[in-house]
Amino acid sequence: MPSTSVRRFAFAGSLLVIPACKPTPAPPPVDPAEAAAASLPPARIDLPAPIKLEGTLPPETHADGKARIDGLLARREKYIGQKVVVRGFLVEKYEPPKDAKRYLQNHGFLADTPAGGDKRLLLTGLRDGVRDALVVGTEYVITGEFAQRSDDGFVNSLGLLIFESAEGLEIPDEKDRKR
Repeated sequence: MPSTSVRRFAFAGSLLVIPACKPTPAPPPVDPAEAAAASLPPARIDLPAPIKLEGTLPPETHADGKARIDGLLARREKYIGQKVVVRGFLVEKYEPPKDAKRYLQNHGFLADTPAGGDKRLLLTGLRDGVRDALVVGTEYVITGEFAQRSDDGFVNSLGLLIFESAEGLEIPDEKDRKR
């Protein structure tokens, strides 16, 4: 009769041999369509022509060199924090309610056309005399700082214009306006 250590050794060896005796699985059958597709030349990809973004952006300036509203808004990163000269129509201005103690700061909106359209630039920093002198529907050349926020509380991530001056705009003196 064999010793205990021999029996243990034989038992351990049989455990190692049993898993090694399993047959290897057969490869999956090859589909004839897949085999034919593998022998074809590479597929031709027909993509549309690349889009030229510069051609789709609106013009940056008018013929006289003054900035356009839509051109300024389309290239806002280039002009944020800079002084700009813009030509545009005043399409809307804020009129504070009569006898109101609290109301919004004076502001208006400029656009490239008298009708306004979808591209409008917020005009802030208007003193009372300037607001009163501005006429809706009139074209102005306005100088100001193009920014995303103004000192009087307006914020616009697309950009706004902080008023400094307007060509040809006659602003009445504060003394004359109060009479």
